[in-house]
Amino acid sequence: MITIVDFDTQAKSLQVHENVNWREFHAEAGHLYWWDMITPTDDEKLVLSEHFHFHPLAIADCVGDIHYPKVDFYDTYLYMVIHSVDVDRSKVEGFAPKEIDIFLGKDYLVTFHKQETRSVVEVLRRSKEKTPIFEYGLDFVLYSILDILVSNYLPILESIEDELDSTEEMVFSNPTPQVLREILRLKRTLMRLKKTVFPQREVINHLARNEYQFVNPRTQVYFRDVYDMLYRMAEMTESFRDVSTALVETYLSTVSNRMNEIMKFLTIFATIFGPLTVIAGIYGMNFEFMPELHWKHGYLFALGLMVLSTLSLLLYFRHRKWL
Repeated sequence: MITIVDFDTQAKSLQVHENVNWREFHAEAGHLYWWDMITPTDDEKLVLSEHFHFHPLAIADCVGDIHYPKVDFYDTYLYMVIHSVDVDRSKVEGFAPKEIDIFLGKDYLVTFHKQETRSVVEVLRRSKEKTPIFEYGLDFVLYSILDILVSNYLPILESIEDELDSTEEMVFSNPTPQVLREILRLKRTLMRLKKTVFPQREVINHLARNEYQFVNPRTQVYFRDVYDMLYRMAEMTESFRDVSTALVETYLSTVSNRMNEIMKFLTIFATIFGPLTVIAGIYGMNFEFMPELHWKHGYLFALGLMVLSTLSLLLYFRHRKWL
């Protein structure tokens, strides 16, 4: 489906055309156009080549799936790939990245995405409510999309932070194999998030450094703000990765300590029963001439000797602070 937002720069009027047949649409001079293409049909994809005449390489990247952010500059437009994220508990990582392909020219902005994206939906809603974002130019519309897109990363990071806190408590209270699997899942999530956030930071940095003629110097300040926010999120991602690595080490250390405690208990248990086994073995021998064998108090003497050896070992262990 193609939605076109038409802004008349002279009359300061704005119209939103939905479900547009691009072959019947005609652009007018002095107007700014935002073309939003969501899950386009094969015929609608032809607008990229037959109407805008974009470079075949850019079209191939746009129609296909690019798993990394990028920005390319052509003579009359720039092309960029950005990824948004939404919380999705059905995914192993807990979030679902969505690719948005963007073309920015002198009087047009094209957004191409195969799934509904919250940032684009929100800016379209603002456009329908006649908010004055188009009065600042199409680069400001692009900023509005990117600002909301980057802000949507924050709930993901907050969710990961909460999971790390709860997992940390489980590491000390009940370090089961399930806890280790949860830590490794969080590490994979953070790694995937890092692969999205870090390159995206460089893409936004290009827009904020006055490298493209389609970005007004007045708008660069806003792109720098988006870059700063993305930079902080990248730092948070890296910090959380360090925490998850430390949790793995803590888990292994905790499990090792528990195993040492078990081995210590078994060793003390075996040490205590060693002398008892010796005493029982000596007096269990079937020799005929044993001094205590026919003694009336021989049984109590053997039991007393066992108790005495046990108490002696327990007192020794306590003195050495092994108990």
